[in-house]
Amino acid sequence: MNPAKNIKKESPLISILFNIFIPVLILKNGNNWIFKTLVYFKFNLQESSIINLSSVTFLIALAFPITYFIYDFFKRKNFNLISILGFINVLLTGGIGVFGAKFGLSKNWFVFKEGFLPLFIGFLLLFLKKYREDSFNKILLNEALFDNYKIKNSIKEEKQNEFEKLLGRASAHFILGLFISSIIQFILASIIVVSNPGEPSFNDQVATMTWVSYLAVLVPTMLVVGKGYWELIVGIEKITDIKKEDFLKT
Repeated sequence: MNPAKNIKKESPLISILFNIFIPVLILKNGNNWIFKTLVYFKFNLQESSIINLSSVTFLIALAFPITYFIYDFFKRKNFNLISILGFINVLLTGGIGVFGAKFGLSKNWFVFKEGFLPLFIGFLLLFLKKYREDSFNKILLNEALFDNYKIKNSIKEEKQNEFEKLLGRASAHFILGLFISSIIQFILASIIVVSNPGEPSFNDQVATMTWVSYLAVLVPTMLVVGKGYWELIVGIEKITDIKKEDFLKT
């Protein structure tokens, strides 16, 4: 019997809704919505001048990906390295957007963060690959995608070296994809985000960066990473003599 626990699948639609669509909508329109709300309730706008509407808008937009991360964790109990670093990325973005004006942070902090994080993840995975290979393979062969129990028990001893080579090639594609992502993120952030935190246009530019980078990074990264995974899946089929439908959980 397979001892691996069944991990509930993430809903792509809900993920995109909470992590991209709703935050982008709020970042682009939030200032205007909050202002109209204050006027409607006859709030003293002179007294509210001490409130930075841009920071409040950013905080509201940030609440959605944070809420989704917490909800998804308790629902699926899938707390992995990539999801943790993704959550840290959201917190860093929020910290720059909400407190950047107060502490005099420039747009360069955001630009640096956008390029540095995927680069950091890439080097971290390189470290794990070299010194903690078992931990790295758990990330590569995610339990949500692969039935590792079935794969492990279907590989004959004489095929183990071939399997290791498959993992090595897939690993290279995976890490290369992150380095490509880092370069694209840095270039896009440098071009799109030209305002400093606290300025109304900063929110709008971060919103644009969010959806543009999602598309611009997704395509080339998926081509590289997807090629690695496809070769891995085909290779596993070949050395185990079991169909991909039998060892993939998707």
